[in-house]
Amino acid sequence: MQVTVNGRASEHPDGTTLPGLVAHYGLTVGAVVVEHNGTALLRGELERTPLRDGDRVELVRAVAGG
Repeated sequence: MQVTVNGRASEHPDGTTLPGLVAHYGLTVGAVVVEHNGTALLRGELERTPLRDGDRVELVRAVAGG
């Protein structure tokens, strides 16, 4: 399936999950904010949100500081 991740089209196997997609990019679920088709998801929503052909995903690293 084709998914746009951070503005770039990429191919992923059917059945890829959002946590799997995060791991594919070498990131950890708790260390990134995931936006799926324009909606920021809570960590608990990632596993139950299906990833489909044509979806748009933004992966933003969470940064703390002051």
